[in-house]
Amino acid sequence: MTDAEAPAMRLIYTTWPDAEAAERVAAVLLNDRLVACANMLAPMRSVFRWEGAVQRETEIPVLFKTSARRAVEVQQRISALHPYDEPCIIALPVDSRASSEGFLRWVSLQVSG
Repeated sequence: MTDAEAPAMRLIYTTWPDAEAAERVAAVLLNDRLVACANMLAPMRSVFRWEGAVQRETEIPVLFKTSARRAVEVQQRISALHPYDEPCIIALPVDSRASSEGFLRWVSLQVSG
């Protein structure tokens, strides 16, 4: 499969203060057909500097699967709905040459609206 044949996909990595917030926003993004899937992972321990002090928090990482075409909309929607002042939202490109063609097409179909 060539890059021209496969739909371009993005994996959007985010972190959330709790599972409830993550699941609530995932449902909104799925209902709005902005993402095909949200994978909520096990709680993790985050250590980071915020406002001059080292913070330690438990967070829920979530991976959203969407098309490259919808990635900016997903980022904007997450930003609007997220409880953090500066949420972690990182869009990662997916190498279509090393990915399942059928899965990439499924993602594209789910977010085509």
